[in-house]
Amino acid sequence: MDTSIKKISSNKEFAKNCIMDALLQLMHTKDYEQISISELTRKAGVSRMSYYRNYNSKDSILIDYMYHILKEYTNELQGPSFRSDFQTYEHILRSLKYLKKYKDYVLCLKKANRSEILLKGLDLYMLYVTETLNKSNLEKYQLYYYSGALYNIFMHWLEDDMKEDIEVIASIIYEHVRYSRFNDKKRK
Repeated sequence: MDTSIKKISSNKEFAKNCIMDALLQLMHTKDYEQISISELTRKAGVSRMSYYRNYNSKDSILIDYMYHILKEYTNELQGPSFRSDFQTYEHILRSLKYLKKYKDYVLCLKKANRSEILLKGLDLYMLYVTETLNKSNLEKYQLYYYSGALYNIFMHWLEDDMKEDIEVIASIIYEHVRYSRFNDKKRK
């Protein structure tokens, strides 16, 4: 890849990271609806042109960050069991630990009434990991059920300040999904 193209790509990613960080910082102190683009770009240290080159709304920033989180997670999981073992206890525990790493982001989504972004991200991840993107709606609904359960449990666990041990939460989820048709280790 040409050095100038790498530099442009690097600059674009840097600007996007600055914008996301600034938005999260502002969301801690202000109501989401009250955050202006001018305030956001000033806090991020980027121009309005840079903002509009990358995003068309504050929601698009939050969605882009969710995609970044999912991409990072799937990159960590590449391997032979990536698609078949996603409902094992170990994978569920790993995913909870990973989501916990982004607790601040998730709580900001909740505070801004945008937590459906997390749910849509989990839906997309489930469709991707099971290669169900181009399957029937009925097959997708089974995965939406699972991603909805993960979302709901994770959100309530966060709201309760994660008082319960993460291994216990993973066990509860695993006990409910271990006989799923997406799990290769059925009915053991």
